Order: sequence, then C-alpha cells, then structure tokens
Amino acid sequence: MLLNTTILPLIIINIDIHPKTDILTIMQNGLPFLTKKAIDAALSSKWKEAVSLNLQILEKDPSSTDAKIRLGRAYIQTGEFNRAKKIFKEVLEDDPINPVALKNYSLASQKKSEKNHITLADPKSLLKEPGTTAETTIEITAKRVTASDFSPGEPLILKIEKRTVNVIKMKRDERIVLGILNRDFVIKLNGAKQKGAEASANFINGTGKNIKILIKCSLPIFKSERQDVRPYIKKGSIDEPELEMTETAEETI
Repeated sequence: MLLNTTILPLIIINIDIHPKTDILTIMQNGLPFLTKKAIDAALSSKWKEAVSLNLQILEKDPSSTDAKIRLGRAYIQTGEFNRAKKIFKEVLEDDPINPVALKNYSLASQKKSEKNHITLADPKSLLKEPGTTAETTIEITAKRVTASDFSPGEPLILKIEKRTVNVIKMKRDERIVLGILNRDFVIKLNGAKQKGAEASANFINGTGKNIKILIKCSLPIFKSERQDVRPYIKKGSIDEPELEMTETAEETI
C-alpha cells in the first residue's frame, strides 16, 4: 500500500529575543521604580524631572494621592502655580482635610514656593558617619500623617524610654508620635543614654505610611559601613566592633 505524502517546506523564523533587556524595561516601567526615581528627583531638586516622573506614575495609577502631592509640589517649584492648584484641588475633592494639600493649595494660590519644605535646610542633616549613624524604616501609626508630610532632612525627636523609643514629629507646638523603633535600636539607644549620649533623627524619604529615617548618636553604637562621608547617597559594608552594652542596660529593656 502506497502512502501519499506531501513534504512541506520548513520555514524558520529568527526572532531576536533579549530577555535581560525585556526584564530591565519592565522594571524601569514599574511603579516602585518610578516612585523611587520621583522621590530622588525631589531630593536633588530636579523639579522638571520630578514633574515628568510623577505624571508617568499617575498614568499608571491615577488615584495615587502621594504622586499627586509630589507633582503639585514640583509644579510649585517650577512656578506652574495654576497646574499646582488644579492637582491639589483634585486631592482635596477626595480628602477635604488633607493638611498637605490644603497648605500647598494655599501656596499655589499665593504663587509662593516654600523652598525649605522640600530641599535640605541643612546639607549636613543627612550626613552619614561610621558608627554614629544608622538607617531604619518605621511604619507611621499616627492618623492623617503620611510620608508626604515631611521634608527631606526634617529633624525628628527620639523619646527614649526603657522599653520603647518613640519617633516624634513637631508640628507647630504639637508633638505627633509617628511610631516606634525596633528592639535592637531600643537596646542600643538605652545603653547610650545611660552613658550620657544624645540621639536624634532626620527624615530621609518614604511612601505612604512607611518612612526611612537616619538615626544619629553622639556615641559609636552602630555597626559601621564603608561609605562616602557626604549626604545620603551610597552605602557599602565594613565590620567594626559595636559599643558593648552594659548588662544593666539590657536588663532594663
């Protein structure tokens, strides 16, 4: 029995795929990546770049209040007050008592820019020093307070108690407890306090209810890192002996 077979030509399609490039493109177009770049642009006072980045974020997430507030602030800094008013008005339509939007809407209406609100008032406020500074992230537990309510480098108060360390923001004459530090910081700061050391903190950046702060102590109680001694830019790693905590300090926790 003969079989009637037809031989079809084999067509090979050469598709040039670059998986690394595709993955990189996806990451660069993602909201976390764009948000970080938008915050960094504001920290560096690159306002036109901040406008562009926050507009990209809002294309992907039109309901992002943080992006709208960052965009409105950037508009104020570039002198585009009408656009700033429009974006803050949108925020206030959803949240009529948003303190940041109210304040900046007023600034935009008066055609005023609050330069120190976003740029570093003191270039040394975010200076990292081996052994005496450490970064940490806290979750804001205070109501109606988000990362957008802070200025980069803004000073914060650390209330050191035996079992907890509260991070406090001053708003006029009001003390707002933002949240608490983890146990490791509680132990270190209590030990330093018993030795007569002073400690403080400064806001670095953040999104929503999560903020990153830089803690400073007058004694070298933190593990050091290899880094450039300049405003918050890079970090590496190098081990140095930590200041030994007394048994008394640990027992008080």
